[in-house]
Amino acid sequence: MKLPPIGPGILVTAAFIGPGTVITASLAGANFGYALIWALLFSVIATLILQEMAARLGIVTQQGLAENIRLSLSNPTARAFGILLVVSAIAIGNAAYQGGNISGASLGLASLFNNQHPQGFNFWPLIIGTLAFTLLWSGNYRVIEKSLIGLVGLMSLAFISTFIITKPDLNEIFSGLFNPSIPDGATLTVIALVGTTVVPYNLFLHSASAHQKWKNPSQLSEARKDLFISVSLGGLISMAILSTAATAFFGRQLALHSVADLAPSLEPLYWPIF
Repeated sequence: MKLPPIGPGILVTAAFIGPGTVITASLAGANFGYALIWALLFSVIATLILQEMAARLGIVTQQGLAENIRLSLSNPTARAFGILLVVSAIAIGNAAYQGGNISGASLGLASLFNNQHPQGFNFWPLIIGTLAFTLLWSGNYRVIEKSLIGLVGLMSLAFISTFIITKPDLNEIFSGLFNPSIPDGATLTVIALVGTTVVPYNLFLHSASAHQKWKNPSQLSEARKDLFISVSLGGLISMAILSTAATAFFGRQLALHSVADLAPSLEPLYWPIF
């Protein structure tokens, strides 16, 4: 049996599933139960629409979104301003994103190795940053793609298995999905849920990576399948995180400041596996 195509779309999923998403979805579930799960469904649909347009633009024109913006601006001043705006947005967005990823990975590895740092120095960010830089500097798209497929696969296994273990209320989940509501004090959380899923710089990333893999408009259907599978998987992970927090913590006081604050609370849920 031939496996479904998985490619550049997984980059989008890996980009929006990070420490920010884990914290935001956990707080949404812990503070508001299943009431805000509709916001994740909305975010996933919006991401699919926007990323499909970006991928289609990249495949048809064989250029990334940034190149298309540059070519569409004929006025030199407008073109220079547009390029500056895009580069600034991508640089700031990627810096914040990568900073969060390195911090999250460092916290996980520090917990795994009992926070043992030689002479009190946390060397994990340096190691992770060096590995990420080396991987990107190699310029090998296939290696990057396969690495991210593996990482997203591990995240899926961890979060979805936790979702199953906690045995959430399916009626409450469907009610939250198809009966949108914003409880008192939940407006900012809704904005955060959308903001951690619909990531603007993913449009540039996806259009550029899509035209590297697909060279002909006749391959658009394959690109759409890849995107649908990847982003839907990311949405399931986010919903699993929210539902797990809603099942385990709704109605309790939960103070989360980092991913590490959530891990000890979920440890008992993993004992049945071992």
